[in-house]
Amino acid sequence: MAGASSLSHVLLCAGTVAQWAATSPDEWRDRITVVAQAAIGGGAAWVTLVPTAGGTALDAESVRQQLMSACGGVRYAEKIVLLPTGGVTVIVDVCADGKERIAVGATAVAASGDITEDRLAAALSAPAPNEPDLVIVLGSATQMPASLVWELAYAELVFFDAEWQALDAEHLEMAIDDFTRRDRRFGGVDS
Repeated sequence: MAGASSLSHVLLCAGTVAQWAATSPDEWRDRITVVAQAAIGGGAAWVTLVPTAGGTALDAESVRQQLMSACGGVRYAEKIVLLPTGGVTVIVDVCADGKERIAVGATAVAASGDITEDRLAAALSAPAPNEPDLVIVLGSATQMPASLVWELAYAELVFFDAEWQALDAEHLEMAIDDFTRRDRRFGGVDS
């Protein structure tokens, strides 16, 4: 099944929870602005940030509090949702363990009925309405972060050997440009 590349949801996997906790409010505002502007340029309406690795529970809560108090974010379960100017919604999920996210999502879905792949995918992507189309990983292409267990099902992957502190618009714009040139097959193979 081949199809043209259309971008709705970008997932950015970058930095550790400990690095995020050490990020100043001004740096967070700058990064969120850069991410949102790059997403707008690519036509995406949603961006989710997940860490490459964890930190302490105190680090995670510190990130949440900082994003709410200094950046105007609101809590959505364990995630923080930000609405920077331009119409893109940015979701920050401090959970660095993809298996934990799946367990939490499955528990939430099971509480309201049967667990199906579609319902679980919706719970994991929420509040975004769909799974990521593009996953951008800052880090080595030879080591997949454990936080990406679910998100890799049908997403296109782009890797940049860069650190969280080095994140800039150019990385995101290059990844989105690369995505728009791809012919997505959603797991299919060329015949």
